[in-house]
Amino acid sequence: MMTCAQPWIALRRVLYHCRAALSRLRAMLHCLQFRKAIQRFIDGIAAICDDLLMSNIILIFLALFLAGTPLRAQDIDKEVKKPARAETEQKEAERLAAEAAKRAAPGEEVAYEQVLADPDNVRLNYGFARSQVRRGDIKGAAATLERILLVDPKQGEVRLFYAIVLYRLDNMVEAKAQLDMLKKLTLPQALRDEADKYAKAVEQRVKRTHLSGSLSLGFEYDTNRNAAPASGRRLFSDTPLNLTGSSKRRDDTSLVFMGNVGVRRNLPCQSVPEIFGSFAYYQAEQTLAKNLNLKAYSAQAGGVYKAGRVKLTPAALFDHVQLAQSTFLRNRGADLRLDYRLNQKTNLFFSARDVYQDFVPTKEIGTAPDRTGIQVDFTAGADNILNPAMKLGTSIGHGFKHATRDFYAFDRWTAGVNHTWLLGRGAFLLSSFNVNYDLYRAPDTAISVALRKDTAMRANATLGAPLAVLHPRLQDLVLTFTYEYYHALSTVENYAYSNNKVAAMLNYRWEVGL
Repeated sequence: MMTCAQPWIALRRVLYHCRAALSRLRAMLHCLQFRKAIQRFIDGIAAICDDLLMSNIILIFLALFLAGTPLRAQDIDKEVKKPARAETEQKEAERLAAEAAKRAAPGEEVAYEQVLADPDNVRLNYGFARSQVRRGDIKGAAATLERILLVDPKQGEVRLFYAIVLYRLDNMVEAKAQLDMLKKLTLPQALRDEADKYAKAVEQRVKRTHLSGSLSLGFEYDTNRNAAPASGRRLFSDTPLNLTGSSKRRDDTSLVFMGNVGVRRNLPCQSVPEIFGSFAYYQAEQTLAKNLNLKAYSAQAGGVYKAGRVKLTPAALFDHVQLAQSTFLRNRGADLRLDYRLNQKTNLFFSARDVYQDFVPTKEIGTAPDRTGIQVDFTAGADNILNPAMKLGTSIGHGFKHATRDFYAFDRWTAGVNHTWLLGRGAFLLSSFNVNYDLYRAPDTAISVALRKDTAMRANATLGAPLAVLHPRLQDLVLTFTYEYYHALSTVENYAYSNNKVAAMLNYRWEVGL
């Protein structure tokens, strides 16, 4: 929200200067012939200045004017993070769609005891291998399938499944060898098509440079797009004013477009296996609240370092955000993520992000530079595989924001939980719940003398599925539906509000090896 402190302070300063100038003029006129009449006139003007300085007349007129103006992105910190959050959620949806597509189809569970009772039964062993894959034991499934093929090497379906398992284990050399053997066997057309598909996938994976991209188009609907306070009023110098006009709570729709292109280069060095770079674009065009139109460009580059169970991913990043068609924010910084594979089902991680936020004044928010400063965030958490179809993630974090004006600086504590559920046939459900607690360094006295303390809660659920369920040629398209509830509590009622959001996005992803 654009603070009114600056014009109010400036106006008071002008009045003080006028009062001082009049005092000096009175002293200069002391010896003039008509000094009494002139002094009475000057004293009258001085008295008016004193009354204005001591009263709330200016304050009231300024407040009444602002109460009727549109609420100009009062929760601007949340607005500028919207593109990055949307990009992260979209990438996660694309990853889940790909992971869900790999999941083995439901089938009859076969226990190890059944295999022991009839060890030479090929179909029983094959069913056991598929059960192992569904349980997430990919390496165990590979051993079972290899044992079957030693007994009966002409089992085409088994060999194809073995090639797919090797592909998932990232053993491209052996996967290619198994697919080459399949070319010598007589297979049903469905198996032949599946083998050809994985042969092309292996050919792409063995290439050292990979170019990928995605395009997303959709719409969003918000019940409180302008973040109007739940109380129906706003404070101005601790004076509550009823919202009027477009400052009142209003819903709105927006058209959203996202695009991303990335490149990965596999290196021959085992400890530094990969370097990467990406560029992303985000645009949201509001139907009514044009002053909240968002456009963002993001670039990132980094590498991956591996040593045993440890993976370190440093990256440099840059963001350029436009608000209402004007440059509003430029981010420059770095991100570092550390992953440690505790066991087959649990991954621990720690991340640190240090960003210098350079805010630029716009027609809508002239005081934007008051927010300029660094923001540092630390996050630690764990991802746990509950079963082959479900994963649970937890995280806690702490961060701080510096700013030119202390009432925009804060300390932040966060906690979150997320759940992933692969539903089969490429469908997935992603849900999350996050809580932020922000403690600001100083009050914005133009609004209230109370120190601002915010508690924000966000609940989110995304259901996605590939359109291949409608037609096989639509396998590269994924449709997602999202519902989000946001609720903010604050010691300053201007920032206490809630919002419901629903969104639908159509996503297309591609990847080629160079």
